[in-house]
Amino acid sequence: MPRNILVIDDDEGVRKYFKRLLEGMGYTVELAENGDTGRARAVDLKVDLVITDLMIPGNPSGMDLVKALRAQRPDCPIVVVSGHPTGDRLKLADELGVEFLTKPFELSFIRKVLERLFNKE
Repeated sequence: MPRNILVIDDDEGVRKYFKRLLEGMGYTVELAENGDTGRARAVDLKVDLVITDLMIPGNPSGMDLVKALRAQRPDCPIVVVSGHPTGDRLKLADELGVEFLTKPFELSFIRKVLERLFNKE
């Protein structure tokens, strides 16, 4: 069964990297460049997982975006990506039941996270 992943990141290079990486792993990828667009696209029940950067423009952004995504899609796995993993952010991510990836990360690590999240279902 194909899996659909939504990547929300304001950096075009990062979006392209994730698209190439995830499509190479067999996933279908949709992209969003800000919190507004990402939140609107996450409503689509075809999205099986969301990967979002924390430092992203739009409203909502940051952990408010993660909270909004969790509220509208409580069963959809969310992976937060950030180069600034503060204790407060890590704690909130844990409370919201989302994965937290610290930049930079290795391909093998993202692969393991996705396999674990998709095998939970």
